[in-house]
Amino acid sequence: MLRNMALAGGAATVATLACWMVLNRINFPAFSHSNVLRGLATAGTTLVIVAAAVACYYWVHPRGRGKAAAFLMSAIIHLAPAALVVTSVGLPLGGTRLYLDGVSVDQAFRTQFLTRMADTPGWHDMAYVGEPSFYPGLWFFTGGIFAKITGLAGWAAYQPWALITLAVTGSMLVPVWQRLTNSVAVASAVSLTTVAVTMFYAPEEPYAAIVAMGLPAALILGYRAVRGSHLAVLGMVIYLGLSANLYTLYTGLSALSVVVLAVMAAFAARSIAPLVRLAVMGVGSMLIALVGWGPYVLAILTEPHGPTGTAQHYLPESGTEIPVPFFHAVSIGILSFIALVWLVLRYRKQDVAGLGVGLVVCYCWVVASMMITVLGTTLLGFRVELPIALILTTAGVLAIADWRLVQGPKLQTLESLQVLGAGPAAAKAITRAMAVILAVSCVHYATSIPSIKEDKIDLAYTDADGDAIRGDRQPADSTAYYAAVDEVLMDHFGQRSGTVVLTDEQHFMSFYPYHSYQAMTAHYANPLGEFARRNAAIEEWTTFSEPEELTEAMDAAETSDGWARPDALILRGQLDVEPVKDDSASLLPENGELPKVTGTGDDEFTFTLADDIYPNSPNVQFRTVAFPAELFSEGWELHQVGPYVVAIRV
Repeated sequence: MLRNMALAGGAATVATLACWMVLNRINFPAFSHSNVLRGLATAGTTLVIVAAAVACYYWVHPRGRGKAAAFLMSAIIHLAPAALVVTSVGLPLGGTRLYLDGVSVDQAFRTQFLTRMADTPGWHDMAYVGEPSFYPGLWFFTGGIFAKITGLAGWAAYQPWALITLAVTGSMLVPVWQRLTNSVAVASAVSLTTVAVTMFYAPEEPYAAIVAMGLPAALILGYRAVRGSHLAVLGMVIYLGLSANLYTLYTGLSALSVVVLAVMAAFAARSIAPLVRLAVMGVGSMLIALVGWGPYVLAILTEPHGPTGTAQHYLPESGTEIPVPFFHAVSIGILSFIALVWLVLRYRKQDVAGLGVGLVVCYCWVVASMMITVLGTTLLGFRVELPIALILTTAGVLAIADWRLVQGPKLQTLESLQVLGAGPAAAKAITRAMAVILAVSCVHYATSIPSIKEDKIDLAYTDADGDAIRGDRQPADSTAYYAAVDEVLMDHFGQRSGTVVLTDEQHFMSFYPYHSYQAMTAHYANPLGEFARRNAAIEEWTTFSEPEELTEAMDAAETSDGWARPDALILRGQLDVEPVKDDSASLLPENGELPKVTGTGDDEFTFTLADDIYPNSPNVQFRTVAFPAELFSEGWELHQVGPYVVAIRV
């Protein structure tokens, strides 16, 4: 199985990267301005699913095929999940270099993290210099390596790396499910369904999505592991350990499900053996998890820090609802209802037990997340919608396969033939009919993904990328000044990493790997950075009236709190400058030259602070504070770059 997983993953990597390179070289119109990409995505998705269905049918019912035909069928089956990722998400993004959501909202911090790893791969924090990473970094670390190998900037590597990791995971699931079900056709159906559901619900978080895609298989492995399968124990150790370095919420769901399964097995067998196997899985997976989490855990135990639960301070409306995939789409609804009936009727079967327990744990987590709000936090229950949908749809596919396995042979008995009026080929005909029905349902569902994700696709076109280019070919916003700001900083410091910048320009920090004096929001800020205290310090600085007060306060914070002082500030404001010949509102200075600064002026330079105001929704409040211009009259080298004042400590 491991060999087949490696081959499938390698082939999916090459194929997806090749597809992305081709798409990246074609001048497509914006998704929202034309139906070209929508049509190509629909056609591509249809072809992928039909090809996979035909390949599965002829795999199950071979007609004197040779080695070449067998290889072709196998290649189609194993690469179809990867191809579905490309057609459902990659093609709609064919006219932009940004990924879903562009660099808006949460995608800004994710892009910043990947930009940091592309510059200096490691386990350090994306924002605060000298601190270990608080956010699980395996996906970003490997993405940084990918960026270095391909020569892409971090922000530019985000889209291909997201597509590759989603595609590779989908293709590697085929041999995994083949091992679990002993059927290539069932493995293909489960893998394609998994990819389609994941692209429908949450493709914008690829590092979380790839963990969720493996969760149903992990539940079955977990059941077999506590019952004595050594290979299943090893598989769970690897899955839990790696997932803890990718997305810990889904690791927690998986681990809790395995704990429940182990306790149930121990009671049933009247033995502690399942609990011993559970302990082995726990210790082994924690050793892997500590590769990424060890530095942070050590630092949090030995260094001053802020609140550690701020990341859970989020309760959108979807977090107050019970996820019910039955009503999201007709095909998924039918599949989910079939799954529910199967889980109830066949609960004693080992695969059903693992999925059933996992589903119950997920729903309990959702309800507990709502109840724990009385304690001032949540369990991010709204994020559990994807695992619930994947468990139900996977169970639905397995239920249909189980029915075919149990009921299919009965179709060839004399009594059944008399009732049906069919010949000996009845079972084969049923198989064909099931394949067609499943394929048509999957086509209808998967081709709707671009429409469902249209808002997120649109942001990828309307946000300007790191080169100040918008996918919809419209003029860029103030991002057009970022290259000039970066040039000013590089001329002075000579390097980006290690240079600490205080700015509220989130997109600038997403595109250029400078270290931040303050993180974007409290929810993604490292507790070791003491976000709230830094906010208070920054606000206090705006009350000063003398330049010495500002520089002394910055130095004092570095000495007393260990916060590396800002080497530069990027604020919004207007300095006194010499008049230029061209005073039109052009984005870039005439002849590429910046205006000569003659003084600080009497204006104020503004900065936006972000406050955590949970339990309010939205949970973040942005407010503007202003630095008096005279604070920068001494000890600072000043530059006017468009609307930005760039102040460099000297």
